[in-house]
Amino acid sequence: MVKQGSLLTGGIIYKDKLCIILGSEIETSEINDYGKTGSAHNLCYFPCLKDIKAFSKEMSTHIHNITLSSQRADISAYELIDIVEKYNGVLIPAHCFTPHKSFYGNCTDRLEKIFKEKYSKIPAIELGLSSDTFLADQISELETKSFLTNSDAHSLPKIAREYNKLQVEDISFKELMKAIKNEDGRKILSNFGLDPKLGKYHRTYCEVCDKRIEGKMPVTKCDTCDSRNITMGVLDRIEIIRDKKETKSPEFRPPYVYQVPLTFIPGVGAKVIEKLLHNFETEMNILHKLSFDDIEAVCGEKIARNIILAKEGKLEIAAGGGGVYGKVCNK
Repeated sequence: MVKQGSLLTGGIIYKDKLCIILGSEIETSEINDYGKTGSAHNLCYFPCLKDIKAFSKEMSTHIHNITLSSQRADISAYELIDIVEKYNGVLIPAHCFTPHKSFYGNCTDRLEKIFKEKYSKIPAIELGLSSDTFLADQISELETKSFLTNSDAHSLPKIAREYNKLQVEDISFKELMKAIKNEDGRKILSNFGLDPKLGKYHRTYCEVCDKRIEGKMPVTKCDTCDSRNITMGVLDRIEIIRDKKETKSPEFRPPYVYQVPLTFIPGVGAKVIEKLLHNFETEMNILHKLSFDDIEAVCGEKIARNIILAKEGKLEIAAGGGGVYGKVCNK
């Protein structure tokens, strides 16, 4: 049994418990629906270290200063997918609906316009923090694609604020891909994600008035100053590009389990989180497995009540927008 090191089926295993999937997030140059230059992020996953090393070497001819973060490639996603597959990888469009650097938010109303005859090679999309299954399933071309809820974490505390529960036979790149593609009985069992109102870009934001716009969807200009200098919200963008009158998910679509991370819950600061994690090990346990009594014994009645109310979806949320997270209102 492999305790540590590379797996023949892809991935790097650690202590038979953790499988690291090698990947890269690549920003591509796109021509949007209006003929202007746009950009989008792509998740590129690879089975082996030699694959991603070879991929990086080739991409260094398309990216200036490849070791720096968020450097745009001089190729499109249509071209990128061939390079990814050349090195045994899989491409998945990242945070698909956010207004900056995403396909639906920044470049097109249909992914098939970007990938053309290669569209069938895309097994899934990443939803992003400001959308969910219900919103994404208003677009018919996504009925054959799996949805991923990933953390898109830019800091350690945010890792696993969104995650996917998978049915697999073991932990490896090969099994992960089977689950994403719904092959051989493997599948995504559930998506765990933020209430999209907590995301940074859920509603449209006026850059002139510096405020979130709560008008009737879709909001395309400010209801105060009449300016079109706005950051389009995910909810409003989907309302514009949707082509289904009613949301109906395909039968294989797993449930979307909403969660409010501890850092969003009123009264839960760093010291309280440290105490909870010391007693219950993971935030997943705290948010989904513990009773009111369990939590109250550690941090008191008021905080325990707020955590349980958040778990039950009973806390009011002021939607985020313009790069500012949504906020859970005090009870």
